[in-house]
Amino acid sequence: MFKRLKLFIGGLIFLILGCQCLQLYSPDDSGIALLSLTTIGLTFLLTGLLYLYFNHDKLESRKPGNANRDTLKEASDLWPVFKKVVENMPVMFDAVDENGVVLFWNKECERITGYTSAEIVGNPNALELFYPDPVQRAKNIKEFLEFNGSYRDWEVDLLCKNGDIRTLSWSNTSVKAPIPGWYTWGIGIDVTQRKKAEQQLTEIATRDELTGLINRRKILEILTSEMDRAARYNNPFTLCIVDIDHFKKVNDTHGHNAGDIVLKRLADTIRKKVRRTDSVGRYGGEEFCIILPNTTISQAQCILEHIRQAISSMTFLIDGDTEIRLSISLGQVQYHPGIKEIHELIHLADNALYRAKQSGRNRLCTSAPPREGVAS
Repeated sequence: MFKRLKLFIGGLIFLILGCQCLQLYSPDDSGIALLSLTTIGLTFLLTGLLYLYFNHDKLESRKPGNANRDTLKEASDLWPVFKKVVENMPVMFDAVDENGVVLFWNKECERITGYTSAEIVGNPNALELFYPDPVQRAKNIKEFLEFNGSYRDWEVDLLCKNGDIRTLSWSNTSVKAPIPGWYTWGIGIDVTQRKKAEQQLTEIATRDELTGLINRRKILEILTSEMDRAARYNNPFTLCIVDIDHFKKVNDTHGHNAGDIVLKRLADTIRKKVRRTDSVGRYGGEEFCIILPNTTISQAQCILEHIRQAISSMTFLIDGDTEIRLSISLGQVQYHPGIKEIHELIHLADNALYRAKQSGRNRLCTSAPPREGVAS
């Protein structure tokens, strides 16, 4: 802008001199018009000179390089105050450059992670300390890059120096960094206790209090997911409903405390006999559900028969001196594309369980898949 203004003023001076020459040699009254034009030109010239005089410092600061020097000077003046504030903040505060190297690490960061500023600031391998798993580290870096340096409430699990895993919620920005060289900066909050509380609430909402198994709500949720997965990828999975034979007699004869003992021991036995990928839940009363993903009906039969035989051979000690024996009946069904709703799948397994009860109990029965895509 400064250069353009100088060119404009030079042009005006040249125009005024030309007008003066024409006025001297003008044979008629046109000299008056030229004089007016000269006066206007002088007015513009004077205005421009006054602008330059009073705005010289501002124009100089706009020259390349001068702005950065002013910013650096201002930053260096403010840094002692700014550092004192963020150093003692009751929340974590960090700053990172474009390469992911930490440039600032306050006292709260040191307290929560156990790593001092001397160990983290300028350390190009700091991320390996926090995320030793290369897969998880790559995932976090990918998310960080997608955020482009600005994000809010980004929760990550971080490995502390003492070996604890803590969940941190970060809110950072890459806009108007107060210190040159900072790519992104912001605050972090330790939300570990909150996450644990949320997990406990989830457990309460999805677990059966007596047996510790998942409850009916969670069973239906898992069934929905498994049906969707089976329909999408054409993977088999089997559902089994288990019922304790003559359980009412146990309650009527020995009391509900005895019934609770039986339920807990039986639930624990089933849980130990299934695979890690299987899900076991208390469906209601003395009924249990077993969900076996990626399992055909014949594969499931081997697992379920093993459970049935193990429970048939068990002895339940009641009231410290009374021993009783129990058996279970089981009904199983394999998912088929013709089964469109969860209640259809449960109905087929329940029908198989009913046949097991009617045919003498202590046995496993199978429900045939629906014909031509229609559940029966």
